[in-house]
Amino acid sequence: MKPELNLRQVDVFRAIVKFGTVTAAAAALGSSQPTLTREVLRLEASVGFQLFERRRQRLHPTARALKLYHAIEEAYSGLDKINASLHRMRAASGEILQVSTLPTFAQSLLPEAVARLHREAPGLTIEIDNGDPRNQSPISGFNFDIGLIEGEYDDPTTEVIPLGTFRQVCLIPAGHPLASGTGPLRLQDFEDQAFVSLGPKDPYRLILDRLFDEAGVTRRLPVTMQSANGACEMVRSGIGVSILNPLTALGYLGDRVVLRAFAQAPGFVVSALHPVDRPWVDTAGRLAGHLKAICAEAQQRLEALHLI
Repeated sequence: MKPELNLRQVDVFRAIVKFGTVTAAAAALGSSQPTLTREVLRLEASVGFQLFERRRQRLHPTARALKLYHAIEEAYSGLDKINASLHRMRAASGEILQVSTLPTFAQSLLPEAVARLHREAPGLTIEIDNGDPRNQSPISGFNFDIGLIEGEYDDPTTEVIPLGTFRQVCLIPAGHPLASGTGPLRLQDFEDQAFVSLGPKDPYRLILDRLFDEAGVTRRLPVTMQSANGACEMVRSGIGVSILNPLTALGYLGDRVVLRAFAQAPGFVVSALHPVDRPWVDTAGRLAGHLKAICAEAQQRLEALHLI
């Protein structure tokens, strides 16, 4: 059985591939050319096949050597990530709070909540990842202290913190026939209307499609967007109307956009997640408190606008 590579041999191999000559690799490793020449010969004996072709005083890796090099670089990239994380921890003057959130909340709820939290804890470093925290697990490894999701969630690996319950609203371009009038819009009002829809796999898109299908209402779908903010931009540009979560919609109110209530509006639940096996960070609880307060303020604003 051939012996396994040790770390010194890996460093020698990596340096030679990177620098192309034994002399340059020796300088990078603080060694000598004769020493590395001997180590290369021992390295090739260890792996059992030729690693380098010697042409014009340079060492050119063979096809097998390049595959080995790529495998080594993948391992080093993991180490680089560890060191980068360590560097961030050393550079942070205070606590590091890791947040995983759906993109829509990164653009609606989080900015104000983060601003309020920073006023209380100016030394805090917050790292925000725009990914669905539900896609993480104890097996893959949680990388957040608090996560933001829409909808309800039931999983023993996470604590669920309710933040707010809303109903979706209609977004309509200013000057559109549906922009005027009082009272909530109904499904039939959207007959033959240009409608900006979310992506085909979005759960709220599926709910709305079912409602319109059951009511026999046909809409035109000129544009499909993956994000709520993108859909709002399309409405603001006059492409069509839409029905979306009110937290995102409120940010566009008055900017060439009118909001109206929707009689059959699906509910919209906002929740925070905390991994039960991850130590509780004090600022995570404070951020959750700010998020809950901002949701309550949004609810009051929606009530004042007669949108619920």
